[in-house]
Amino acid sequence: MNIRLRSVRHKLLLVVLVTNFCALVAAGGALLYHDLMEDRNKMAGVLTTMANILGQGSATALEFDDPRVANESLALLRADPNIITAAIYTARGTLFAQYVRDQEHKTDIPIAPAREGFHFGTGELTMFKRITKAGVVLGTVYLKQGYDLSQWMGDYLIILGAVLLASLAIGAAVLSRLQRWISGPIEAISRVALQVMQQRNYHLRADKSTQDEIGQLADAFNGMLHTLEHEIAERSAAEHEVRTLNAELEQRVTERTTELQIANQTLLARTGEAEAANRAKADFLANMSHEIRTPMNGILGLAYLLDQKHLDADASELVKKIRNAGRSLQAIINDILDFSKIEAGRMEIEHATFALTDVLDNLASIMGANAGDKDLELIIAPPPSVGGQLLGDALRLEQILINLTGNAIKFTDHGMVRVAINLLARDDKTATLRFSVRDTGIGIPLEKQAQIFSAFSQADTSTTRRFGGTGLGLTISRHLVTRMGGEIGVISEPGRGSEFWFTIPFEWIAATEYAPVGLARLNILVADDSEIARENLALTALSIGWTPSKVESGLAAIQAVRTKVENNRLAYDVLLLDWKMPEMDGLATAKVIRSSFKTESSPIVLMVTAFSRDEMLKQPDIDLVDGVLSKPVTSSNLYNCVAEVLRRRGHAHNVASQLAYTNKRIPGVRVLVVDDSDINREVAQRILQADGALVTLANDGKAAIDWLYANPQAIDVVLMDVQMPVMDGYEATREIRKSAQFANLPVVALTAGAFKAQQNAAQLAGMNTFVAKPFNVEELMEAIQRLTHCKPEPVLIDNSVGTANVKGNRLVFTNLPGIAITKALQVWKDINDYQNFLNKFAVDYADCTAEIRAFQAENNQLAAQALAHKLKGAAGNLALTEVAQFASEIEAITVIAGDASEPLGRLQTALNTVFTSIARFNLTQDVQSAPQLIATDPARAAPLLEELLHALDRDNPDKVKPLLDALAQMVSTVDLTSLHACVDDFDFRGAETLTRRLISSLRINPKE
Repeated sequence: MNIRLRSVRHKLLLVVLVTNFCALVAAGGALLYHDLMEDRNKMAGVLTTMANILGQGSATALEFDDPRVANESLALLRADPNIITAAIYTARGTLFAQYVRDQEHKTDIPIAPAREGFHFGTGELTMFKRITKAGVVLGTVYLKQGYDLSQWMGDYLIILGAVLLASLAIGAAVLSRLQRWISGPIEAISRVALQVMQQRNYHLRADKSTQDEIGQLADAFNGMLHTLEHEIAERSAAEHEVRTLNAELEQRVTERTTELQIANQTLLARTGEAEAANRAKADFLANMSHEIRTPMNGILGLAYLLDQKHLDADASELVKKIRNAGRSLQAIINDILDFSKIEAGRMEIEHATFALTDVLDNLASIMGANAGDKDLELIIAPPPSVGGQLLGDALRLEQILINLTGNAIKFTDHGMVRVAINLLARDDKTATLRFSVRDTGIGIPLEKQAQIFSAFSQADTSTTRRFGGTGLGLTISRHLVTRMGGEIGVISEPGRGSEFWFTIPFEWIAATEYAPVGLARLNILVADDSEIARENLALTALSIGWTPSKVESGLAAIQAVRTKVENNRLAYDVLLLDWKMPEMDGLATAKVIRSSFKTESSPIVLMVTAFSRDEMLKQPDIDLVDGVLSKPVTSSNLYNCVAEVLRRRGHAHNVASQLAYTNKRIPGVRVLVVDDSDINREVAQRILQADGALVTLANDGKAAIDWLYANPQAIDVVLMDVQMPVMDGYEATREIRKSAQFANLPVVALTAGAFKAQQNAAQLAGMNTFVAKPFNVEELMEAIQRLTHCKPEPVLIDNSVGTANVKGNRLVFTNLPGIAITKALQVWKDINDYQNFLNKFAVDYADCTAEIRAFQAENNQLAAQALAHKLKGAAGNLALTEVAQFASEIEAITVIAGDASEPLGRLQTALNTVFTSIARFNLTQDVQSAPQLIATDPARAAPLLEELLHALDRDNPDKVKPLLDALAQMVSTVDLTSLHACVDDFDFRGAETLTRRLISSLRINPKE
């Protein structure tokens, strides 16, 4: 609407009235909203109070299932005419009692309760309120009350309108008189301006009647008139100035053109510099690849060596998990290199057979640790049956699943994360699988889902600070899925979680696997209070070919077993019991079943837990359990756990299983290992020697060449690291190829790099083949066998556990708390060496807890952490498991500068136990060796002790140790224990002191 007003007076009046009207309307609206909300809150509060009273009155009725009492409580509502209907529901959602004021409203009562809260509808207020007692939900109260909003609103608006009109009328009367103070001077100036325009008389001036802004307007108007008198003269000067500026502008354009030409030349130079920088970046990534992969080579190599030991089933499983986790960690470390390959278009996808269950087992091992103590269920559903093995890149598939599952766990605080695989289509050659990772986390807004797979992108900028990460994993996952011929996407809603999915077509080949007869058909009982976890465990058992039954509690499990026994039906073979269940946990359930249903073939009891596995293993009744499964449970680890229990029970074990044949795959092959990393050389040496090789070591290319020229016929193959100081592997190989005698010497390139350029460089340098680090042992052995034409040699080994071969005798040690003697004797084949190192440990770490406390008192956390780390390593190598565990706990606490008082107490207790066992171990050894010892003879020992003092004075360990061995035939082993420890620690001054004490105790007069 366009209002035409020519008078300033009228405009002022209109502006003020409109302003007042808007202010009054806003104030009235706010007051209306406040009163409305207050009235509604008051009604909701009254209704809430009424619901609480009804809930308290009906709690007992619900507990004793007495609807009559509940109906009598509801009948009291007839005293309130506003209550239309009311009802009480049980905890299961069924109608328990009801009240209806008029029969026409009887159908208004809902069949089941809705979510707790109240809701204003058209002319009514409804409320649902949970009935709880001691934290347990007993039922729900429902109330419906009439509410006439239109009557209340009409009365309120009439009063508000009257107040508004009265206020506007008073304002208009007052303003009509006050506005003249403003409009009068303005109209005077307007009249003068009109005269100037009509008469062209610039000598006129306006009268200044006020000192406010209108007076300033008069001054400005008069000043403008004065300025116009000089307009013509100034215009002429301005025209001259414009012509001058035009000339200057043309000069500047010429100068800027010259500058642009120079800038173009500079840009071309900078482009060349950028290309050089890109080349430098590629070299940098190659170097970083080596630096990152080198320690990983050591970790995986040592894990491989442990896996070759004859460990018990539990330790062997842990080592396998370490290797699997290490390989997955290696794949994650490669993300940066993968992204670089993606940008360069050099990403390669393998095409090899693999088992989908192995991928899921690795995923379960890694993601189970990532879930930690979060209040969520991590579920990995069993894979569908394809009919054989898949062909593809298992490592890349695992990388995608780790990325997606890790993200789901990271963004989900409680609820569920579920990994599922569905078979979409299958023909004779191809099977298309759909993988999905669904969570109940924070979700992703719709507008962000399009960018979620972009590099370094997340749902919003706050996730970087709250959750960490760069979003690179999703970018790599999208590219990998695309390269495998599939597609990837996300379905998400903020607050309701997300589902990341991808489909990949795999080629497949038929394969048939047969389970042992004892494991072919088993009856399984699953007890878990979580419906999702219960269903998944049942599906997992079903996928193996077993017959599962499901119950939701420990009491129900006991009843199910009782029903089987009472009806003389085939009993359950395996019980899968969730540890943390309400009312009766898994251990309590196992105890009742074991004590109540004793049969000749007792069922296997497996405890399933999502976290706190160590805490559960400390429970007093844990001996009632045959095995422990950590969630998520996969078909593979469920099968293996049951098979291991059956093996221990004798169903799959016999004496012959203690003997096995192994192959020395490269017997007698002479190998030169060239690597600048000490740990890499040691790992390679141990692996090669374990397969029969004769190994020589060199720490750089120059040292390798010098050794080869000094021993030209002493080597069969060279394992050459390509990145080393002094002389790298490429240059060393080129030097080797220059000599005719080494022209056919096989050289295998070892590198932690993964670039195709490095493989090409190895071939150009004259290397025969290429093995990436951390290397696959099978691949390395195959390469050496192929290059040296050697054949494996069968060797019979003894896998029996719990004994150690000591100089032809088999010894069994018991009653040594704190020392895992069985595990130790599998590693320490020489019992005397093990005893020496135990005694050295007792000397070195006798006061370690006091030292750690002193370091913490000085706030020297780094020193405390270093000592705890050193103690952990020493204890672990000596199979002192509890000491190693507590030392690890203290090391973690010192990292965050926490209080380690309580763990230090536990550590000291464990150390005292170990020291006592070491003393008992020494006594055991003394007894075992007693028949071969000669009683202490000071006369015979004196010259040897004198010679020992001279050897110690010259710090010569080569002469000291033979003397100690000779003294062992004349002096008690206990007297020499501390001496051995000092010599092993190169503490010759301490050894001298101990020797002099021994001389004094034997009453020997030393020669000066």
